[in-house]
Amino acid sequence: MRCLLFLSVPSRRLLLGLVVALPLWVACSSGSTGSDAVEDANAQNEQKIDQADVTAKQEADAKFLVKATSNALLTVELGKLIQVRATAPTVRAYGTRLVQNRLELLTALRTLAEAKKLALPPALGEDEQAAYHEVSVKTGSQLDKSAMELIVKVQKQDEDALDDMKDDAFDGDIRGFAAKYLQPVQEELAAAEEGAEAAKRLP
Repeated sequence: MRCLLFLSVPSRRLLLGLVVALPLWVACSSGSTGSDAVEDANAQNEQKIDQADVTAKQEADAKFLVKATSNALLTVELGKLIQVRATAPTVRAYGTRLVQNRLELLTALRTLAEAKKLALPPALGEDEQAAYHEVSVKTGSQLDKSAMELIVKVQKQDEDALDDMKDDAFDGDIRGFAAKYLQPVQEELAAAEEGAEAAKRLP
């Protein structure tokens, strides 16, 4: 504070104002780094779409790719979780297959989005983080049950979306993508439902 004694009153007021304002500016700036990855991807795509002459179906194409990616990212993390912490061997084994299959799907999604110049979330969005956290804090058989229940829910979303997009997507490549991955996702959903039933029987 001694250095302030040598400043004029206006200068001291200016310096004090900066001292007060700087933490507020830093707080606002740091908030942007923690933004929602899914919302960011959707916002980037909407900005590109707004700048072009596109249809509502093209907007739906972009949102489909973002949602499919966010679901794939979530199921990869859930698969890793049950690989390590599930109590039932069948659930742990399913986790291994799920991670492998979903990483393959993520690669295909990223390749397709890059070709279409669309943004995808690089990490879990806030909703997906919250859903993962809710499962990860559980222990024992409760983790098996909660994880498999959430995986089934996400897989059903994927099945419905792929079934719709194979016919309704504006872009032919996206229709082809949806048609290609619909059956594998249906098979994975069936396996997830079996795993969920097995988890329900745990004590």
